[in-house]
Amino acid sequence: MIDFAKTKPAIGRSMLVLALILFKAASGVWAADREYEQLLVFVQPGKSIVARTFQAEQLPAIRQVADAMGVSVHIVPIERGAPSEVALTPLLVYQNHRGRSIYQGRTTTPDRVRNFIRTSRYVPQGNAPNRREQIPVWAIGRERVWAPLKVAAVTGTPPAGYDDNTFRKEALEAIAEGFKHFQVQEQALLGRADRGFYMDFYPWRAADGTLFLSLALYSQFHCKAPIFEKKEDPLTGPWEQRREMFRQAAALMEKQIAAHITQPDNGDAFDAVAADTPVLSWEQAGYPLPPAKPRQAGTMVATTRLTTDWILAASAPDTPPMIQFRFAAPLDNYAGEVKTARGTLNLTPALVLEGAEGHVEIDTRSAITMGDPVLDEAIQGSLLLGSRKHPQSRFTIKSLTSDGRPIAFGQLSPARIAGTFQLKGNNMPLAAPAEFEPVIGADGRPRLVVRTAFGIDLRDFDIEGADGPEPARYTLLFDVNLQFAPKPIP
Repeated sequence: MIDFAKTKPAIGRSMLVLALILFKAASGVWAADREYEQLLVFVQPGKSIVARTFQAEQLPAIRQVADAMGVSVHIVPIERGAPSEVALTPLLVYQNHRGRSIYQGRTTTPDRVRNFIRTSRYVPQGNAPNRREQIPVWAIGRERVWAPLKVAAVTGTPPAGYDDNTFRKEALEAIAEGFKHFQVQEQALLGRADRGFYMDFYPWRAADGTLFLSLALYSQFHCKAPIFEKKEDPLTGPWEQRREMFRQAAALMEKQIAAHITQPDNGDAFDAVAADTPVLSWEQAGYPLPPAKPRQAGTMVATTRLTTDWILAASAPDTPPMIQFRFAAPLDNYAGEVKTARGTLNLTPALVLEGAEGHVEIDTRSAITMGDPVLDEAIQGSLLLGSRKHPQSRFTIKSLTSDGRPIAFGQLSPARIAGTFQLKGNNMPLAAPAEFEPVIGADGRPRLVVRTAFGIDLRDFDIEGADGPEPARYTLLFDVNLQFAPKPIP
């Protein structure tokens, strides 16, 4: 007879071991399913109040975003080293089988983190460096803080014989002299983790010769609201002392940046990675690119038939955003997406692409987002989209050319699409390669997937470009992944 009283502890231990094995097996399957996408969070635990605040207040919201998107989060301390791209902490890096992208944005805006992941999931960052000329750079360990200068023309009552070019050259020289840490470089190749601040100087001269110098300082992540400004109480002095005033202004700007990057609640703060930190490859750090997730074929119903008339459907949670946009590298941290759109696609009875008609229309007042409500409001303004006056943007198909075969399940049909692109009241011809692919959706119904990519020159549409090198500042790139559903029969 078995003495259960004596064997109870052993049984308990066995059951515990079995439970742990089952838990590990289950969690391993769950983790493996999520390891196709990773969000790496490089940190220096306890380094500063910045690190502690990020850990306690900002990281939980970022985890929540990643978890909701099915992306695994890995906290990566850098004690033993870090890849060369890791110049500061905290630093967010997303990677999947397509590539690796470094988050350029505030750690206090989880919606922008979500937008970053959605964009990077399908369009990894380019490799072009951020090339800048005649720019102040402050080296802090691996990190480089860069600060473009803008000196406005003198307003008010300029002195007799005033020459704007001579004045600006003199002002820039004085600003360089006023810096303690920044050094003006003829050319700088900046990385994704390097941080930027914009320094603006506005001189105004009174009729009696008094110079008033107003200042504004902006984070690279928010061009609308300054992080520091001195307008109500500008620097003041006689015109003859303008060089010294610009030196004082430069020193003040530098001081404000030094303070801002140590304030934990603003989202711009960071801890620089020490210059002597060992450089590891991504493989040595333990984070090579994950493998591609196996494709899961939809279940096709034998009676499923393709139709001639299609309407644009909303993007599903597991599909790419319908339209993503970004500036060309190295300015591709400026990125966003189109959340909703309306459209139609009408094929001929033979289901060939030649002779097809259709359009896609976007409401510029509500459908476009960069993941930050303030930025969304800014892009709707008159200098950019002018949404109040031009509430719609539209692409109208004029022609489609392909190999002449009808569309079919299991077949990718390459084509060239041409039409008219309307933005901010301007109409421009547009042509681009495209792919058409019929698939079965999660609901068992047919979908016609249309993929294309193209770029536009914003100057053609009277839209201001981003701050940065040409032609990237004027080049807006679009990645289009549209899903059309069969048009309901009345």
